[in-house]
Amino acid sequence: MVIAHVIDSLEIGGAETVVAALCRAHGAAGHRVEVHCLTTAGRLADELQQVGVPVYVHACATAHRTMWRLFRAFRLSRPDVVHCHNKTATIRAAVVARLTGARAVVSTRHGLARLPFRLRKELKFWITAAALCDRVVAVCDTARHNLASGAPPVAHKVVTIRNGAHPQRGGDEEAIAKRGFTLVSVGRLVAAKNFATLLHAVAVARAQIPDLSLWIVGSGDQGPALHQLSAELDITSIVRFCGERRDVGRWLRAADVFVLSSISEGLPISLLEAMAAGLPAIVTDVGGLPELVALSGAGQTVPAGDAHRLADAIVEYSRRRHELAALGERASDCYRAHFTPDRMAGEYLALYGACLRSDSVA
Repeated sequence: MVIAHVIDSLEIGGAETVVAALCRAHGAAGHRVEVHCLTTAGRLADELQQVGVPVYVHACATAHRTMWRLFRAFRLSRPDVVHCHNKTATIRAAVVARLTGARAVVSTRHGLARLPFRLRKELKFWITAAALCDRVVAVCDTARHNLASGAPPVAHKVVTIRNGAHPQRGGDEEAIAKRGFTLVSVGRLVAAKNFATLLHAVAVARAQIPDLSLWIVGSGDQGPALHQLSAELDITSIVRFCGERRDVGRWLRAADVFVLSSISEGLPISLLEAMAAGLPAIVTDVGGLPELVALSGAGQTVPAGDAHRLADAIVEYSRRRHELAALGERASDCYRAHFTPDRMAGEYLALYGACLRSDSVA
């Protein structure tokens, strides 16, 4: 089978990590896999090319020129399956896939649809999905219900395949030394991750947890503002901004509790990696986060944007330190049962096969 993935880029991110995992798994299973980026390549592109997965960049000044470049690429590789990731990739690639003879077109939405925001693009996506896609994949049941309610006429095309993630590797260095009760949060420093609320919560919780500390692993355009906020809250001595790391596993394994203060999520890879590392989690009640916490029984949800409720949860977990190891075991058991990349890759292969069989019958 020839499988072509289409995505904006292969910079570090949740959707991009999923694509890389699928490419590795399906390539190892003997399928021919390729990735087409619409804007730029990125670090994950280099890693995939090193293991023999070709990555093509089709960045152009206009959507029509990008689609023309995709058309020429698909005419050469003749993919059986074109797998589009998120709205832009679906809108631009699905029609090209059908024009070049792809027998199956699948679209994965890696977050939640936010109707009525950007309604015009949302309508374009659903018109494209209705006319050209065999299936639309949601990454959790919450996202599936959200997508189906947003477009009832094509709700029958929406299925759930939960994300899977490889456990994050640590480096060769010695274990990271930590002081006291340590939180870790992993993600891009962008508005959707809402690290400002986490910093405010840590400032509040500090009064009741003298040995509290926080590691923030990631980079992004809000970095300078978050550093400034940390100074204004007088918590620079207990907050460590670690930047983007290739040894995230070391930081996860050394911490006590994983925290996500996001205001928007799908099914974040960072939380799956934390579960794999055996960490209980405190997360906000957005996207698939409550679904994950309920499934694992190893975490707590708090309202998004509520620093005091988040601080209360941090204080509660600091008082339950004797339970953290058992909660971590629950988290890692749930990861192994539901969120491995092999499970995810197998479910996508089964979906591709079902779509191709339907095409043969038609």
